[in-house]
Amino acid sequence: MIVIGIHNTGILSSAALVVDGKLVFGCAEERLDRRKHSKYFPHLAIGRALGWQGLTLADVDVFAIGWNPAINVAGRYRAGFSEWPAYPGERFSANPNHLLPRLGGAPHVATDQIFHREGGKPIQLTYVSHHLAHMTGAYCLSGFDESALFSCDGYGERDTTIWAVGRGSDIRILKRIEFPHSVGSFYSAITEFLGFRPDLDEWKVMGAAAYGDPEPYRAAMERMIRLAPDGGFHLDLDFFDHFNFDTAGYLTPAAHRLLGQPRRGDEAMEQRHFDIAAAAQARLEEVLRWALDWLRKETNCPRLCLSGGVAMNSLFNGRLSLDGPFDDVFVPFSPDDSGNSIGAALWVAQRAGDPVRDQVITPFLGSSYDDKAITEAIGRCGLVSTRVDAPAGAAAELLAAGKIVGWFQGRMEFGQRALGGRSILGSPLDPDMKDRLNSAVKFREGFRPFAPAVRAEDVGRFFEAPAGTRVPFMEKVLPVRAERRRDIPAVVHADGSGRVQTVERDDHPLFHDLITAFGTLTGVPVLVNTSFNLNGEPIVESPADAIRTYATSGMDALMLGSHLLSKR
Repeated sequence: MIVIGIHNTGILSSAALVVDGKLVFGCAEERLDRRKHSKYFPHLAIGRALGWQGLTLADVDVFAIGWNPAINVAGRYRAGFSEWPAYPGERFSANPNHLLPRLGGAPHVATDQIFHREGGKPIQLTYVSHHLAHMTGAYCLSGFDESALFSCDGYGERDTTIWAVGRGSDIRILKRIEFPHSVGSFYSAITEFLGFRPDLDEWKVMGAAAYGDPEPYRAAMERMIRLAPDGGFHLDLDFFDHFNFDTAGYLTPAAHRLLGQPRRGDEAMEQRHFDIAAAAQARLEEVLRWALDWLRKETNCPRLCLSGGVAMNSLFNGRLSLDGPFDDVFVPFSPDDSGNSIGAALWVAQRAGDPVRDQVITPFLGSSYDDKAITEAIGRCGLVSTRVDAPAGAAAELLAAGKIVGWFQGRMEFGQRALGGRSILGSPLDPDMKDRLNSAVKFREGFRPFAPAVRAEDVGRFFEAPAGTRVPFMEKVLPVRAERRRDIPAVVHADGSGRVQTVERDDHPLFHDLITAFGTLTGVPVLVNTSFNLNGEPIVESPADAIRTYATSGMDALMLGSHLLSKR
């Protein structure tokens, strides 16, 4: 069976392709339309996915949509009907105008009309509920035969949090919490209060938390989101107004009296702002740990699959892995909403009987470009390059000399983190590297850390982690060993931690070779790894994107396949 998965509700539209149960392609629309956090219908990503396998729309058996509007509309309008029968979401696809407001105002929606027009034949649309897509994606990619499942974000159709258990191909939901009670909305409200963009800038709050003391605002956070029996929680709605159309903001005047006046985005961060960030992070971790302790006891499963936007909180993920109730915590490479194109497609394929649980687990699901395409792109830009026989060795020498190097190799990553396919790299030995990257390329807040990429076999040498620890998707923050912090100052955050990526040779041989070569030259097999993009732009997708970003930034060199471009 050929299944195209689609996420097109809210930001980060994406498409994924599953063939006979195997995930073979995935891409966010933003990488192709070059609109950061694009919420447009992912027609470019669908086209790229089909082209990758030599397919057309006519070859697709099912289009799987990672959102079920029937649940959403039933929840909002149930009171207007004497009864609400269960039926497929396809019934709603007949009228896109009625669906549009329920789908987050997306400029285009996934309907049978669109696909019939483009593909020329009747097609099958299957709608998969939001959190079921989250959990299925994580569970199928985990390699676990049995696992506790937890999906948590701002909101789905109605649910904000689901506890479940997966056994074999079956997912059984144990408990759920419905909107407006939401850990994700709580954290987004604090994000907005601190002058950042909710649903987009939560990692800024996570980075700022390391500079604050949670104690001055701990009691306030405990009032705003309260623990409930059996692992539950609820927001105190005196402090939150999700439906306020008269004034901007998630928080009410009562919350402002509790926390003080909100910060404007153009104001400097004061210590109280860092303290609020620290308190919000601490409360988020307390609430989630309360919820997951219940799940562990209820399921007796030693393994956990964590999904939903809250699973992007790598600080919590790391602490849960090191000091939580589960022996093994799996977080996929795209636990946020963009990953629901993958989860929806895998759910449909699994229901059809395809072997979805035997996946090659890799985030490198996008396009790659051959030498001919790279050479032509360089030629069109009028630049001069040098062909090198050993890209890893050549780049390692530049990095050891303190250069900032763009690294464009192989297939593009799926997800918001660069993992060695589309990366900007630097030396972690240089204490000024963080400031250099910010001033030359990234132009972002100084309190946000840069991530270390380390060979998997060396993670225990530099980070406080048990032997065999794998963090392949940069999904967990780990403490840097105290005796190693002076060796890699560029990737040590204010609290002595680092958002780690472990690199195994079997997963990414060229990137592993690069780190090895750098380690041979410097004695430190660790690199600074940040995404290949300028501030406000998506990660580069094509050679042309990479060349433009390199040429308009302060990068010293670009390794584009086997072609080296450098600024003299």
